Amino acid sequence: MTLETAQVYLTDPAGLARFAAALERWCRARPGSFGAGNLPGCWGAGQFSVELRGASAEGLEALPGVAHVDRLRHRPIGGGLREPELSGGILRTLLFKVRDGVADAQVAALERELLAMPDYMAGIRNWRLGRVVAGDHWTHVWQQEFADLGDLQGEYLLHPYHWGWVDRWFDPAFAEWTVESLCHAFCPLPASILATSR
Repeated sequence: MTLETAQVYLTDPAGLARFAAALERWCRARPGSFGAGNLPGCWGAGQFSVELRGASAEGLEALPGVAHVDRLRHRPIGGGLREPELSGGILRTLLFKVRDGVADAQVAALERELLAMPDYMAGIRNWRLGRVVAGDHWTHVWQQEFADLGDLQGEYLLHPYHWGWVDRWFDPAFAEWTVESLCHAFCPLPASILATSR
């Protein structure tokens, strides 16, 4: 299965409400689609996250106030569900780019360690890792769903497995440095999008 995700950047953040209304109509016309405003604390991200299942992000650029849409298609390589009925949670999307020339075995090790994170962090309710098959910049999409923001900003971002082990793939100070750029976005989630796309 190939999925599509997008980050939407607006020309004027003051136009959030107008764009949000247009995005809601746009998603209603595409069953299985989801869009929501990103919360404070994201970095390298747009103002909105959009997820599509069985539809394309074509036309997002034409909505009012859009400066740029960073859209990509990705194919899942692993994931899991602890709480498929999750509602009122948080969707976190990490887009990242592997450095050119990194050995396949090193990339595979990074992927294994990301997919092992839920073994150490009960706050990750649902998760999926995918490789990008069409897009301008990113190589991977790593998504998790949390019951609340505290599980993301607390357990996940501060966990020893994260900083003591996984972080070495993202830090130029380590010999294992693999990832050269990333986009960290998170938004409110009415109902699990990862469960419905399996």
